[in-house]
Amino acid sequence: MTDGLRLLMDSRQERDTVFLILDDGETLELAVSSVPINMPEIGGSISSPLLAELRLAAQRKKVARRIFSLLDRRLMPVARIRVKLLEEEYPVDAVDAVLEQMSKQGVYSDQMYAAAYCRDTLSTKLVGRRYLESKLWSRQVSMDIAREVVAENLDEETESDLAHKAARWKWQRMLGQSDRKAEEKVARYLVGRGFPTGLAWKAVRQNKPNLEDEF
Repeated sequence: MTDGLRLLMDSRQERDTVFLILDDGETLELAVSSVPINMPEIGGSISSPLLAELRLAAQRKKVARRIFSLLDRRLMPVARIRVKLLEEEYPVDAVDAVLEQMSKQGVYSDQMYAAAYCRDTLSTKLVGRRYLESKLWSRQVSMDIAREVVAENLDEETESDLAHKAARWKWQRMLGQSDRKAEEKVARYLVGRGFPTGLAWKAVRQNKPNLEDEF
């Protein structure tokens, strides 16, 4: 038998996976949707082009399985997933194909990662849009996607409420300071937490404690 030409000795399906056993003992695991329509019957020959197609489909299956394994531990941006898989020497064509398919089918994408990051961060931190956008960008999410997702998860009214809460929190830790330098310090804190300068100063002044009320 010429190199690259194989016989299909057996085929079985388990859930969403098809197992193809070739005459040389090679076993290929494919997603059901990846099985070519021109597959031969059991005992039939597999041409070199078809064998290459089957092996690529099997590689995509392995890549998909590995991606789900990574995401089961923690969510991460698509770019980071891609780098990790390539470092593990998965074929670049298979990696790119699976990531693209996952995005198109709504299985996983940077939008989904960014949305989850926003929800988790806003549940524990008093931060503004710029903070979220900067953190997502530093995690290799494009700025366009970051801005879009952040806007969907943090509207202006909610951001304003968070800024006022952050200002009150910071003023409580100023130990009675209330002069201009204290205001600037609180404002810098709010801007550093991603709130716009105008909103930061508004929150600073509206939440500044009246020390006379304490006596």
